Amino acid sequence: MKKKKILVADDEPEIVDIVKRMLEDEYEVITAYDGKEALEKAKKEKPDLILLDILMPKLDGWETLKKLKEDEELKNIPVSMLTALPLTPDDTKEKPIDKIENYIVKPFTKETLLKKIKDIFEREEEAKKTYEELKKEVGEEIAEEYMKLVRAINRHRRLIGVIIDSATEEYKQSIKNLILSQKRLIEAMKKRAEEIEKLLKEKKKK
Repeated sequence: MKKKKILVADDEPEIVDIVKRMLEDEYEVITAYDGKEALEKAKKEKPDLILLDILMPKLDGWETLKKLKEDEELKNIPVSMLTALPLTPDDTKEKPIDKIENYIVKPFTKETLLKKIKDIFEREEEAKKTYEELKKEVGEEIAEEYMKLVRAINRHRRLIGVIIDSATEEYKQSIKNLILSQKRLIEAMKKRAEEIEKLLKEKKKK
């Protein structure tokens, strides 16, 4: 079975080397040492996942993420951010945090890293399986809508985790309001996704 491909982008060579050694038994690992190189490698290699450090030269992690999500060929590649400290509301203000799958605080163990990566891939595979069934039974347009909904739901669920992890007394009320708005958004998207799943079940019965 072909190994999934992971791009690791960090400006610290020792971090890149550590992460590569943690992953290389299970995944094919590609490396980059700044945001510009990460974009070039992503275009060339089309990885299945990108691990992206926030503080990098030439293009920082957030700017690199923005460019990845604006690129039609790369926008659906899941991205996990690497950070030295838990993210706070100030850190993520006006940043595309809803575009990441999760974030990992350095230093981390091999077990933590592999678990977070496995979670991303399992959810993606499940969504792709349903996508193919929908495409066959009800058409590509609804299948595309479903895939976008599922990816958005998963990202927003992880975003709540990021918000909770960064909770401090100073931000208690604003964090509470932010979580509430995220949950409402998830429920709205989930309702539509469930409608599509119901449609698929009805089609398969016929």
